[in-house]
Amino acid sequence: MKEIYRQLMEQHGGSIPFTILGGVHHKEHKKKTIRRRKQGKKKKRKISQTRRRGKALSSKGYSEGTIIRHKGLLMKLNSSKKWIQV
Repeated sequence: MKEIYRQLMEQHGGSIPFTILGGVHHKEHKKKTIRRRKQGKKKKRKISQTRRRGKALSSKGYSEGTIIRHKGLLMKLNSSKKWIQV
């Protein structure tokens, strides 16, 4: 056995690590790669009741004085073709 190996075995307790023999070398600082995150689906924002604007009722096809129910409310068409709540 070569003198170098004998010294290494004494130094390391009978077995010589591969890194010292020259088999495998570990880098001190590995180059880090940047991982890109997957973009999740965007959530729809809920619009509050106060900001929500309902569509205006159409007066087309109705004569004045007509009363209809719209979204649980009674509405009456006046002479100027505008809906008013009854």
